[in-house]
Amino acid sequence: MLCSRREFLRRAGTVTLAGTLLLEEMADSAWSRSPGARPNIIFIFADDHASEAISAYGSYLKDYARTPNIDRLAREGMLFRNCLCNNSICSPSRASVLTGQYSHKNGVRGLNGTINESSPWFSAELQKAGYQTAVVGKWHLKSWPKGFDRFWVTKGQGRYFNPTFYTKPDGGKVSETGYSTDVYADYALRWLRQRDTEKPFLLCLHFKAPHHPYDYAQRYGKLLEGVKIPEPPNLYEDIAKTSPRLKNGRGQVMEDKSRNGYYSRHVKDKVPPMPPHNANNRKARVAAAYQHMMLKYIRCITANDEAVGRVLDFLDDNNLSDNTIVVYTADQGYWLGQHGLYDKRLILEESLRMPLLVRYPGVVEAGSVSDKITMNNDFGPTFLDYSGAPIPRAMQGVSLRPLLEGKPPADWRTDAFYCYWSKPSHWGVRTERYTLAHFPRTDEFEFYDNQNDPWQMVNQANNPAYAEAVTDCEQRLARLVREIDFSPGDYPGA
Repeated sequence: MLCSRREFLRRAGTVTLAGTLLLEEMADSAWSRSPGARPNIIFIFADDHASEAISAYGSYLKDYARTPNIDRLAREGMLFRNCLCNNSICSPSRASVLTGQYSHKNGVRGLNGTINESSPWFSAELQKAGYQTAVVGKWHLKSWPKGFDRFWVTKGQGRYFNPTFYTKPDGGKVSETGYSTDVYADYALRWLRQRDTEKPFLLCLHFKAPHHPYDYAQRYGKLLEGVKIPEPPNLYEDIAKTSPRLKNGRGQVMEDKSRNGYYSRHVKDKVPPMPPHNANNRKARVAAAYQHMMLKYIRCITANDEAVGRVLDFLDDNNLSDNTIVVYTADQGYWLGQHGLYDKRLILEESLRMPLLVRYPGVVEAGSVSDKITMNNDFGPTFLDYSGAPIPRAMQGVSLRPLLEGKPPADWRTDAFYCYWSKPSHWGVRTERYTLAHFPRTDEFEFYDNQNDPWQMVNQANNPAYAEAVTDCEQRLARLVREIDFSPGDYPGA
């Protein structure tokens, strides 16, 4: 039975002693560390790269969005199918990755937040442990990088072409010529060549691509030209009927892209002529906008894949592959036309679920897959675990090491907390089967059975057949609120 916001707050209360002890127990857990040299870590972080657009995930786009180099990480390591973000928007997700904390703890709930001074950074912990550290690429945080010996980062969104880097310890800034993904990879490889070979290293390589407006390198200008890209089955969903609150809460409708005549002086492909705007032409407009968006998007990610290949080749050529953890992920998922939408932000599956591929030869079994629920605030604890550095108790994520080594604990998480503070503000829980979303301002709910309805087309919140499952999800959400110290003042709309 669905409960009101007031009743939910009463049930959830404030953080309990049991929740506090659970977090401390997680932080104190000592997973046995293997002897030998500490691994190097390369963390490759894309922007809005949906798992559907990585061919290793085997989606309906696998023969069109081809990523052979990223696929190497899956073939030679582990692919995660249920890696989730706790706040699907750029800056908050980045802050969660760096701090291992949820948005309400690290202070970055939206695009303008600053990471709290008290929050830990996995980069700073690795630096203290003797790692040499560097980050290159898109930053998109108000806080400057912390715990990096060197950084070359762009402010805000940065530019697809001719990026300007802000640097340390040199100070000032430097401008470069070229396509951002190529330039970022050039800088990363230069740093790798010039590093101290006697120390383990952390390299974070952050791409701008494939973030909107999906500007691509000119060498890919003919890729998939004249090819019709497959559509998701719910591209033409009437979201006003299936989900008036969640899916129709923002102007992210694919049809709107048919009005968008943006033109880049670097990418000479103005939006092609679209069918006229009237009620009878909606499907034609959506179809045309989808094809144009996907063409640009796939050309964008092809450069990411090429850059990943350059990094992997460097590791092979310098005998570094066997002792280097390589991670490819993104700050969140992305709608590629599902529900007739683009962008992210909401608890819906394509927005919530991130790609995650990890290679560590000899430790992670080649070609392995994990279906366990993992989260973006788990990355930092994982890196610290493998480095031998202590994991700060303030980090709320947990190390993925047992999953990576094929030893999943019996008590591994079976649900994940989510909260988005902007419009439409909502929060909820994603379990192994269900998704529950709650809108505090209007006290409305949406509920999806992801097993029987994987495209999330039918809101079952008021279906009596799901009453028991809905109640279970509400109880899970109340428990998660206690465990992560989510107080009444943290609630969206509070």
